[in-house]
Amino acid sequence: MKINRTGRIIAQSLVLFVLSFGILTAPNWLQSSIAQSVVNSAAQPAELIANKQFAQINVRIDPSPSSAIAGFAYSGDRIRVFSQTQSRDGSTWYKMESNRSGITGWVQSNQVRLLTASQPKVVTLRSTPATNPVLPPASNCAPVYPVPIPVINQGFGRVSDPFNPGQTHFHTGVDFDGRIGDPINSPICGVVSFVGREQDTNSYEWGYGWNVKIRDSQGQIHMFAHISKAHVKPGQTVTPGQLIAAIGNNGNSTGPHLHYEIRQGADSYRNAIDPMQLLDRAGQGGVRQAGVSPLPAPLRF
Repeated sequence: MKINRTGRIIAQSLVLFVLSFGILTAPNWLQSSIAQSVVNSAAQPAELIANKQFAQINVRIDPSPSSAIAGFAYSGDRIRVFSQTQSRDGSTWYKMESNRSGITGWVQSNQVRLLTASQPKVVTLRSTPATNPVLPPASNCAPVYPVPIPVINQGFGRVSDPFNPGQTHFHTGVDFDGRIGDPINSPICGVVSFVGREQDTNSYEWGYGWNVKIRDSQGQIHMFAHISKAHVKPGQTVTPGQLIAAIGNNGNSTGPHLHYEIRQGADSYRNAIDPMQLLDRAGQGGVRQAGVSPLPAPLRF
């Protein structure tokens, strides 16, 4: 069947109308999509707050106090806020990501202090070869404690030897109490120089178990021992507060904890110095002793 001239004109006009409508409306649709993408990708720097320092804050899967808990963050943690909403009871919630642990979820607005973009915040830099590290400015490298809630159960110096009753030995670091899987954060700016474990069971280093080492700008080696998991790789640049590992219980250890050690000069336990020389300047506030810890704090090595 042939279409007459009038029919062809009508059909062509209809096609042109549909195409014109699509062209006219497409920019608005694209603009809306781009705007939505910008809103979702924008990140407002903020800080978690509570009525006391290091208070645990529930991060929930959905913006509701009855929603399942995705994980935990702590008062004082720096975060990034992506969006906000209101729950049925009228309270405001923020969707956030922790700069410290990377956990994402919803927290109530009364637990968040929004910061201006110009204020300092924790930044994770891209991996850089250890032979040519690019470290942040010194102003961004103020030291912090390597755990969110610093509870010391063994200090630096000569102490009782838990593996030889009645004897003493020189403890080459500071032990922080914790549970397996608890976060370990870099206390300094530096470059990861080692991730692994000494394989010679006759070596003194074997007793540290799995560990991460970070070299700072002064050449000091910071060791984080007995870990259960590493979140960094050799050659990676890290900054204060960045998640690097998780607390474990391997090597010469009597229970889950972090052994934090600083070596000045050669990378050897014989060159260990007291980490409290650094941590006394840490910006997270005071440290509690094991006697007032809510967690059991047996002697660690």
